[in-house]
Amino acid sequence: MKKLFTTMLMAAFALTSFAGGLLTNTNQHAAFVRNPARYASLGIDAVYFNPAGTAFLQEGWHLSANWQMIWQSRDAIDLAADKKYEGNVYVPCMPTIMAAYKTGDWTFSGFFGMPGGGGKAEFDNGLPLFDRLIGGLGSNIGAMAPVPMTVNGASQFESTQYLFALQLGAAYQINDNLSAYAGVRGNYISNNYQGTIKAVADLSAVGMPSMDVMAVNLDMDQSGIAFAPIVGVDYKVGDFNFAAKYEFRAVTTVENDTKTMEVTANQALDAIKPGMSATIQGAAGQALGGYLGGFADGNTLRSDAPAILSLAGSWQALERLQVMAGWNYFFDKDAKIESLMGGDNMRKLSRNTIEYLFGTEFKVTEKFLVSAGIQFSNFGINDQYTSDLGFINDSFMTGVGGKYSFTDKIDLNFGYCYANYAPDNNALTGTRYERKTHNASIGVDFRF
Repeated sequence: MKKLFTTMLMAAFALTSFAGGLLTNTNQHAAFVRNPARYASLGIDAVYFNPAGTAFLQEGWHLSANWQMIWQSRDAIDLAADKKYEGNVYVPCMPTIMAAYKTGDWTFSGFFGMPGGGGKAEFDNGLPLFDRLIGGLGSNIGAMAPVPMTVNGASQFESTQYLFALQLGAAYQINDNLSAYAGVRGNYISNNYQGTIKAVADLSAVGMPSMDVMAVNLDMDQSGIAFAPIVGVDYKVGDFNFAAKYEFRAVTTVENDTKTMEVTANQALDAIKPGMSATIQGAAGQALGGYLGGFADGNTLRSDAPAILSLAGSWQALERLQVMAGWNYFFDKDAKIESLMGGDNMRKLSRNTIEYLFGTEFKVTEKFLVSAGIQFSNFGINDQYTSDLGFINDSFMTGVGGKYSFTDKIDLNFGYCYANYAPDNNALTGTRYERKTHNASIGVDFRF
């Protein structure tokens, strides 16, 4: 029973990321979707990717508004039963707003977006581990009944997770080649977990209809606020630009707002044997008694956003051709993500996440630019870290798109990217995990 309840709430680890590290969305501008190697950018998207580079913007105001639509499949396949459990994440609108004001040697900038979470993950048919645990309970429940019964599992689960961020800071142009930036990002986390796991008894052996024997029900919100400093430098020389950025770890505490957390037994069981529902519910309550503290209303848990080091460069190879590259290092193992049942899941990782990014842009005409890029994310995932609700595999993302300049003050960015995750056959869970992400974006940049 303890395992059943624990498994249902393992979704606390299942933060939904779309592009970036285990817990971080780096797709914060439409230009990233068409070319993810943006970390040496000197455009308005530098507000997020290379904030020190905003010191080299033109004088005046720069604004950017972006919209992304994301859909993701997260499938788990029970290898022994050869049964597929489909999970889907859909984000109809992921907005991002950036602004910068350049005056003299100073540039003040701000960013609003969702660098974590951003959607609802739905598992309408449950997951392999749910069914296995229900099956394991069958003999215990059957032993309490005076008639033969076969117990099977039925489950439904969904989690909605958002991490909203507001970043403010300033860049200073030290000389014609060098600039520096300092700022701070505030994060607001809002999560919701809802689901039901049922034990369904097949009573056909005694000519009775099937009935729900027991259910585990959950409806819980979590929220928290955190702040993290950000620093960066940018150096221009000839046709080259080099940039570095460090985002400090956001030490985050989330608090439970638990509306429902219960184990129930069907009172119709009393028609089979008087007092049977109370017996099952009492046994469940006794089994869970020492493990409910983590789910209690008002309980607090650590849920940090990891520190990130980004190094990047760009080269104006030809008048119309620019190439760029980047490297991201996520300090995942230094972040603390506490389980609702105790322990820190990040300690199970083999190592931190490393990303490699490459891209190119070509100006077809003075008004129209096309681009393409790739991102390879190499996670420190192992069988101990992965669970049915918290799986992510090494990924290879490809983006394509373009930019059209209506005037010298208005640009339209558009792009599409596809991330394919390497399949993972997990020896501990006996499950194969597969995941794919699609992302379409459009954005408008203004200068005045």
